[in-house]
Amino acid sequence: MKETELQTCLRSMGEQNDPPLPNPGLIWFRAELQRRLAAEERAVRPVRIVERLACAACLLAAVVIAAVKF
Repeated sequence: MKETELQTCLRSMGEQNDPPLPNPGLIWFRAELQRRLAAEERAVRPVRIVERLACAACLLAAVVIAAVKF
């Protein structure tokens, strides 16, 4: 490749319109929000499991009571 062709190629690459980078504060905010939501999900997971087990136990008890009553 000749030097003039190389210069032309480099110039055209430099003139390309790349999208602007996002605001660093916005990137930090989104990362922090994602971290907090993940921590909240980990903290609430045991409570949700117990809620589901309680609902299943109540449903089972209602079925047993209905079967014994009739």
